[in-house]
Amino acid sequence: MSDSYGGYPAFPFRIGEDGRTACVTEIEQHVKEEVTQLILTSIGERLFQPDIGTNVRRLVFESLDEVQAGMTKSTISQSLSRWVGHRTDLEELVVEITASTITVDVRYRPAGSADTRVLRLQRTGE
Repeated sequence: MSDSYGGYPAFPFRIGEDGRTACVTEIEQHVKEEVTQLILTSIGERLFQPDIGTNVRRLVFESLDEVQAGMTKSTISQSLSRWVGHRTDLEELVVEITASTITVDVRYRPAGSADTRVLRLQRTGE
């Protein structure tokens, strides 16, 4: 099996050069892409799964304060637990809001792995 066509669909979804769905070969890469996709999906965006997502992308256009950061952290934590909790062990979640920038740091361990991964997502409204 080549690196382009493993057992797990790649995110973002794309078609490979030979017309097949591009995939990744390692479960750790697939889990990272699932976590990224979950955090960047807006609630209601998915037609058949309207509850999936976190609304983080649109937060930069709202008034940002510590209360909003706490609510965002709670929403992300609940979504990770519900949708990818069987694939990940969440170790730490930090949501920082500065001016018109929101930064989300997720420290997690793919299930069955001893290695901790860190994912940082940052969005600026300017």
